[in-house]
Amino acid sequence: MTGRPFRFSADPDVIGDLRTRLKVARPALAAEDPHGHLGIPPADLARLSAALMAMDWQGFADRVNTFPAFMLEQGDLDLHFVHQVSAEKDAIPLLLLHGWPGSFLEFREVIPHLIEGTPAFHVVCPSLPGFGFSKRPMNALWNARAMAKAMTALMRSLGYDRFVVQGGDWGSIIASEIARHHPENCLGLHLNLVAVQPPPEGDPSRTAVLDDEAPWLEENAALGAEGMGYYAIQTTRPQSLAVGLSDSPLGLLAWIGEKHLAWSDRNPSGGSLMSDQAIVDHVALYWATNSIGSSIRIYYDEMRDPTRQAYISIPTGVAVLPKETWKPPKAWAEHHFNLVHWTRFPRGGHFAALEVPELLASDIKAFVERLA
Repeated sequence: MTGRPFRFSADPDVIGDLRTRLKVARPALAAEDPHGHLGIPPADLARLSAALMAMDWQGFADRVNTFPAFMLEQGDLDLHFVHQVSAEKDAIPLLLLHGWPGSFLEFREVIPHLIEGTPAFHVVCPSLPGFGFSKRPMNALWNARAMAKAMTALMRSLGYDRFVVQGGDWGSIIASEIARHHPENCLGLHLNLVAVQPPPEGDPSRTAVLDDEAPWLEENAALGAEGMGYYAIQTTRPQSLAVGLSDSPLGLLAWIGEKHLAWSDRNPSGGSLMSDQAIVDHVALYWATNSIGSSIRIYYDEMRDPTRQAYISIPTGVAVLPKETWKPPKAWAEHHFNLVHWTRFPRGGHFAALEVPELLASDIKAFVERLA
């Protein structure tokens, strides 16, 4: 089963409505905040809002349609996914999973590196249920374990009974659930976020922290103290938040644009590794599909039926990026995973596929070579 071919075209009415709402948006009272301590800096919001207003929607559609895409009905779901088959005869099936506030678009510059060379991959890159073009039932709980089951079923429906899976953010949690609950289908697990808690008190790995890893614990603590406000509301009152974000493109831009900027790394020469185009593309995608409310529901659903962090025996590779939001020491990762590959990137943050696509693709290949 391959699904129905899918191509996106922007609705002129949606574009006109977006621009009208941006034009009449009432500015919030804001203090000068160039470093983003209060949220998105006003100057960044103004610049990104202008970019969204002037957006070339045909160019956006071309980016959405870069690779062959399909829709597939799966029970109560209607799943959107990219399926780029490699010309290499020994290509390995690879499932790429995004997170929030991202989308399948994150991997647009990664996929070309993966379908060629050695090893090469047949790439499947879905929109997670509730994100973008993938619809989900709103009256049911869809936690990471349920999404892992759906993603495994998608791969099997495409004829890929054994595959490698890669993910960051929620994609890393869902990928880990695939390895944990569907090990017969998982050849290997590659993560650019290791969302694990410290080992229990008394376990030697809890205190096996290298000197150059010690600052990570301070950064993790700072994130917990000052960077988790979005998490608190999305795990408790997602529908109240969704009302405002679904009605105001400027509010949506502020909410997810701030995360793209705050969680990404800087260029040594100045400026962010996160492009304005990538940010407004994601705002446009969430807006055009009216999916911000359904996308944030994963936070609420996971809290009601949380993932159990049992040991994962599937061979696991980890890419550690210096500006990632949560960086556990290597010993903690080894406590939770069969860790066979650990790379510390010289640059990059939470959105590895957008910030350092070539580095990420190279690391996935290096990890898979270890599995041979």
